[in-house]
Amino acid sequence: MHRPLYNQLVAYYESIEGRDWQGEIKLITSFLRNHGSKSVVDLGCGTGYHVRALAKLGFEAAGIDISKQNIRFARRRAKHEKVHPRFVVGSYYECCPDGIFDAALCLNWSIPVKDDEVKRFLDNTYSLLRPEGLLIFDYERVSQIVWSDLGKAITESWDLGGKLIVRVSVGQVVSNVLYSKDIYIIYSKSSKLSAPSEPSRYQAPKGTHVQTYVDSSYVRFFSVSEIRDFAQHSGFKMIATFMIPRKKYRRHYAVLMKTA
Repeated sequence: MHRPLYNQLVAYYESIEGRDWQGEIKLITSFLRNHGSKSVVDLGCGTGYHVRALAKLGFEAAGIDISKQNIRFARRRAKHEKVHPRFVVGSYYECCPDGIFDAALCLNWSIPVKDDEVKRFLDNTYSLLRPEGLLIFDYERVSQIVWSDLGKAITESWDLGGKLIVRVSVGQVVSNVLYSKDIYIIYSKSSKLSAPSEPSRYQAPKGTHVQTYVDSSYVRFFSVSEIRDFAQHSGFKMIATFMIPRKKYRRHYAVLMKTA
């Protein structure tokens, strides 16, 4: 996993992701408890926020992620927060941690892009769940595309104390996939700067307080009927959908249940 977002930028991920973490946990928890779920695995858990939050609420929680840096960060944060979930480095296409779970999560639009990969993901998730186990994931809908934003530079920034993080994103949609290029600029604030002499004003600086990273992402847009079809072919059925506002966008979720 070589993407900067899951390597050099791991420490900033939970601050810049921009999701309603607490609102999301509240809704997910309500589904899990209403269904009698006590154990949950997060597939593509990232830095482990959901896993840690669910562990604090008394769930037996585990997280799987392909990024070693994500899992390393998640373990450190869990130790700091004094919770004890399991974290495993692995691919959600084939990783089979010990035990069968009551529920699975796959969040931050981590669902695969290609049809055959969606099926591989669902088939493996099926093997991880008990009968009538739940799968909750978020996804993008075509109706949520803000066409006026495509091809334009969308800039966001976060002041994280000693560092300023700036992200410039440009995206385009081809067929049903959003291709996005993101440039991250990390500016380290410093009180040690001094005015240059006249000759040095025109020289390249020897040191810099700025780091830049280029990241690429791919997100597929689904229709509800597509999700139902994928679910059926892998032994699931859709039992619910819900939505959480996200600035001018919306984050959509589907709840599938293992049927056999």
